[in-house]
Amino acid sequence: MIEKLRGTYREIAEAPAGKRFTRFHRRRNGKGGRWRPVIMLGVGLIMVVAGFVLSLPPLMPGFLLWIPGLALMASQFHGLARGLDRGECVVRGLYRRIRQALITR
Repeated sequence: MIEKLRGTYREIAEAPAGKRFTRFHRRRNGKGGRWRPVIMLGVGLIMVVAGFVLSLPPLMPGFLLWIPGLALMASQFHGLARGLDRGECVVRGLYRRIRQALITR
């Protein structure tokens, strides 16, 4: 199971920014039966919530569970995949602006 999560992470990390989750959705969608979307949504939500709870204490890397949890949910829901890709682009743009503002000081 750990190796499968690593493979999922590599698959997402190697895709270009802004297209990671939609490509992952295209590759993974349609595999499995009728209950697969429900199970993936449930497991993804559990991982995101567990990551949030683990992030509350200092020095705990709970955010590492967010990426695979969101990826599991995005693999089944196209709207979520598009939203995550757009969100990534917005966050990267904000990061660049903040970094440039700090460098020019």
